[in-house]
Amino acid sequence: MGMKRLPVVILLVVAVLVTVVAGCGGMRRHDARLTAADSLMQSDPDSALAIVEGVCRDSLASEGDRAYRDLLLTQARYRCYIPATSDSDISRALAWYRVHDGEREKLTRALIYKGAVMEELSHPDSAMLYYKQAEATAAPDDYFNLGYVNMRMGALYRDHHGLDGKDIQKYELALKYLERSGNKRLLLRCLINLGSLYRLKNPERSIATLTTAKKMAFQDNETIDYRNALLALLDTYYSMNNYDKAFPIVKEISALGLNDNCFEFYATAASIYAKLGMPDSAEYMLGMYHGNPHSGVINEMMYLESLGDIAIARGDTATFRLMEKRCINMEDSLLSFDTAKIMMDIEVSQDNALRESYISKHQVAIRWIFAVIFASLLIFFVFYQIQYRRKHRYDRLISELRERSDRQLTELEELNDKLKALDIKDDQLKSYFDTQLWLLREVMEECYHSPKDKLASKIHQILQLNEHNKEQWNRLNDYLDARFNNIMTETMKNYPQLNEKDLLLLALSTLDFSCIQVSMIMGYTNPSSVGTIKQRLANKMKLDYNLTHYIEQFCN
Repeated sequence: MGMKRLPVVILLVVAVLVTVVAGCGGMRRHDARLTAADSLMQSDPDSALAIVEGVCRDSLASEGDRAYRDLLLTQARYRCYIPATSDSDISRALAWYRVHDGEREKLTRALIYKGAVMEELSHPDSAMLYYKQAEATAAPDDYFNLGYVNMRMGALYRDHHGLDGKDIQKYELALKYLERSGNKRLLLRCLINLGSLYRLKNPERSIATLTTAKKMAFQDNETIDYRNALLALLDTYYSMNNYDKAFPIVKEISALGLNDNCFEFYATAASIYAKLGMPDSAEYMLGMYHGNPHSGVINEMMYLESLGDIAIARGDTATFRLMEKRCINMEDSLLSFDTAKIMMDIEVSQDNALRESYISKHQVAIRWIFAVIFASLLIFFVFYQIQYRRKHRYDRLISELRERSDRQLTELEELNDKLKALDIKDDQLKSYFDTQLWLLREVMEECYHSPKDKLASKIHQILQLNEHNKEQWNRLNDYLDARFNNIMTETMKNYPQLNEKDLLLLALSTLDFSCIQVSMIMGYTNPSSVGTIKQRLANKMKLDYNLTHYIEQFCN
């Protein structure tokens, strides 16, 4: 009888243990529908989005569940490539997670997707700020989120900072985290992106990285990632002019049958066939593309280059020259968009050359001054010798001069130490002021998104420009002059027609205040009108370019 009751007793003990563990704190319980959607987020984001959209926010019992829904809704829409039009949902979630302990992973995610939304809303600087906060917030063993946020920062550096190497550094750091996360799909994406970035700086490393990604995708039967790794590998071999290695990859990609809409592949493949002496096959590859090869300047240029390669393979130099000429004309039209930037670079180079010339002349002048001083001392010594002819007086004079020189040298060293200390203090003050400005912008952002909060309303009243705090805002001018090459003094000197509000708008724009923040301070009701107001200010100053260009002249 006792043996028959044993399974029942075991089940009761297990149930009691589960109840005790669940009741002792542990993880916060959420609505089961939200938990289910979260579990599908990586493998099936479309289903996750459908579940979250089916949950009415007002029907949820707790603020924690509502914040969780806001986070999952933003995440699912982003994963399903639905463009963001507002950051209200993720801002609500982020505000809740910032003040509740025990939600570190969700706070990290909220910061990541706040950054992603800001990036989609064309605020890359704000996006980078949130990504860095997410990296600092994540737990040391949260390898997935650490890997993902470093990938996001790497992509942002790649798209906005050119070839400074920060993009590769971030992707390499992401790779280290993702290798420990166990998420192979994200690891594959990281390898492919990193291999593509290596292409210009280290082609051999690019080939090794992409080959690893190719093997991993093949083993895991990830067809899309396998195709993407092959395409990136093909581009690397093509950029190295290694057409023999590129040829079998073209064959392999063609066998996959996944490239009907990838004109870049067909154009590259056609050029490879042509360079290997197979013009008919090259022409056939161009014909395989079912879309319009003339849609877009880049596609058109690739099409012309492929036709030129085919013409060379057939010995038709006249057609090749025609294609080359048309391609050059299109390149010239593209380059015309960069004329302003090129002119700016030339001006910067000229300024640097003038600065170096000035420094060189200044050094020559100092040398002449020292030469004159030295000559004067020498004449004095000669006159002294001729006049008195006494060795002890001459020695005493030398001794006195040496003492004076040592004393002056000591004074100069002390003065130099004081100047260094002042420079350090100045840098510390600037750094402190930058930090305070950053905190001020953060507070203003939170106030903007919490208009009904009494504290936010009070802060808004304090910061808004009025007769009582106008003098405080005007004090920014000294900091801006010190930080940005006398921008405010030069502006007031060259544009006396500007009033105090015009100068404050210029100061806030120089400090990179957003449209929302400028509107809060200046009292504008519509933040989107700030751009128009800035253009009016540029017109008032009779500038041939926009206000941002004017400010950039003082930032070099």
